[in-house]
Amino acid sequence: MDFYPYKFYNLHTKIIVFRWVRWEHFLENMFLEKRILSDKEKMFFLSLSEKRKREFLGIRYALRYIGMKMNIFYNEKRKPFLFSEGKYISLSHSFEKIAIAISSYHIGIDIEKLRHKIVKIKKKFLREDESIFINPNYEEDYLHIIWGIKESLYKLEGGIFYSFLDHYKVSPFCLKKDSCISCWIIKKTYSKKYSAFYRKIEEHYLVYIIDK
Repeated sequence: MDFYPYKFYNLHTKIIVFRWVRWEHFLENMFLEKRILSDKEKMFFLSLSEKRKREFLGIRYALRYIGMKMNIFYNEKRKPFLFSEGKYISLSHSFEKIAIAISSYHIGIDIEKLRHKIVKIKKKFLREDESIFINPNYEEDYLHIIWGIKESLYKLEGGIFYSFLDHYKVSPFCLKKDSCISCWIIKKTYSKKYSAFYRKIEEHYLVYIIDK
């Protein structure tokens, strides 16, 4: 595990991005044999696929690496949560990158590697009123940011609203550093507005939304 040079700290929120070096066997032995995991965490870990096990271990090693000894638990929708009073957590993985957000507020985070594949699936998440403001010269960048925003909203809401077309909306924006983007969770009776932030980190886009 290498500490990646991106972090965002303020009084209420910490966001860290790590580069994952796959030391699966070393980490699994360390966490299981040294009883670093609680019994509930161990049972959850053993139920995961090999890919999810790597992510599970990477997140916990990253937290210990920065000195945060927190037990992470999961609800029935496998949304992570902390027993620490007044603290919320959101996690994301993409290839070798792991993103962790811990906040005093509800928070959603997503990290995605920039790939052409997203153009092929845009009909699954891109609304017609969102497609009109995309600069075709930077289509992949816009699509990754929009996807990241909707994924972050989905996590923020706890996975209740599943349709990226019907339940989430992104307002028009332009590509620029430290941009704040308005976005919405659309419910039957009302809609709620949020502000999303993004950063490009090498070939990845990091997006996060804090519900203050």
